[in-house]
Amino acid sequence: MIKTDVKELATHEYEVRVTVAQGEYDRIYAGHMNKLSMQAKLPGFRPGKTPANVIEKQFGPKLHEDTVSELVQTHFIASIESSGLNPAAQPIIDIPAVQPSEGFEFTMKVAVWPVVELAELSELSFDKTTVEVGDDDIKQVIERLMKSQVKFDIEAERASEIGDQLHIDFVGTIDGEAFEGGKGEDVPLVLGEGRFIPGFEEQLTGKKAGDDVTVEVTFPEDYQAAHLAGKAAQFATALKSVAKPITAANEDELAKMVGFDDGAALNADAQQRLKEEAEQASFSATRDAAFDALIAANAIELPEPLVAQDMRETTKRVLENMKKQGMEAPEEMLNDESFMQEIRGRSERGLKLSILLQKVRALSELSVDDAELDAEIDRQSQQYPEEQRDQFKTWIKSQQEQITSMQDGLLERKCVDYVVAQATTKPVTKALSDWQAEQGQ
Repeated sequence: MIKTDVKELATHEYEVRVTVAQGEYDRIYAGHMNKLSMQAKLPGFRPGKTPANVIEKQFGPKLHEDTVSELVQTHFIASIESSGLNPAAQPIIDIPAVQPSEGFEFTMKVAVWPVVELAELSELSFDKTTVEVGDDDIKQVIERLMKSQVKFDIEAERASEIGDQLHIDFVGTIDGEAFEGGKGEDVPLVLGEGRFIPGFEEQLTGKKAGDDVTVEVTFPEDYQAAHLAGKAAQFATALKSVAKPITAANEDELAKMVGFDDGAALNADAQQRLKEEAEQASFSATRDAAFDALIAANAIELPEPLVAQDMRETTKRVLENMKKQGMEAPEEMLNDESFMQEIRGRSERGLKLSILLQKVRALSELSVDDAELDAEIDRQSQQYPEEQRDQFKTWIKSQQEQITSMQDGLLERKCVDYVVAQATTKPVTKALSDWQAEQGQ
């Protein structure tokens, strides 16, 4: 029915030329013509009675296009199987403008997964990091809570100070005209946090509830809303309330503010949470070192179509994450060379690791069984109140994408443990606070 010819274009890239017999082209073409003749309404002819030559003259290009589309869809998978290639990315289909005198041809550019002989894991060498929780780490958590856990007490005649929380109504204008996004009602504002345009908060300092203030500011030149950047604006602002901040005087008071019986219970919870963070940090640091060693020991030449496809997907994820965070991606960012180099680096690293971890899994015959998956679901359920845990377990088991991601995570952890066990590792210990500083936390 079809004939396939395979030609190598570059390393891991091939062209597959597919030839379909003339008889099949004619059969499908005739089928589309018959269908169209039953539907076509042409002057002087009843539906179904239009001569074939008239249909072909009127709709020839469409008939050819529909026939080609069906032929490609029909033989796409069979052609790949016949070629013996294992595509790593979506093949690129091309319909040559010049066709043979007999039959029909189309070509596919196919990028395949590189064939890799995994380097001996025993020859790898890297740091095995253990992150530890110290007394200072717990102390820092409590100190941060002391600063962040603030309640506000409204005082009717209080003149606002830095640190106070105001509730305000405001309407902004530029040259006397209101602008989109310039209006707010009952908006909470803590003086000194710098959430508003520079100069806005300072003009509300020393004011009392019931005061009306005209705030005059200029939007920064690099303001995210381009139509407002650099423009002078006035905000008619009404202060509805002024509240002073109240912080805990000691750990017992702080504990009660955040839902614990006393300071001892708060410290125990902080220690447990930090221990979990340290365990994850230990794994992450060791995993990254193992992955770096794997990549360094195994030279992999990736086909460009595969890298390009992954870069598109990676860029899409980056943009989606920015959107979720309320950020807009300027067009120049997508054309920035350093940004695209970063995306390429992520894609190439991710693809190489995917190939190498597949090899590790095959070598070690690793898998995840139902008991291990249930244990992971149970572990994740602990982050919810006890009365909600069964509901979480039922829900997560119905989410196949989440379950697959969970299985992949468990497999990755097993792969890392296997590589660590086979390799030569150097023990490294560091404080959690030092690790956090390295991560920019």
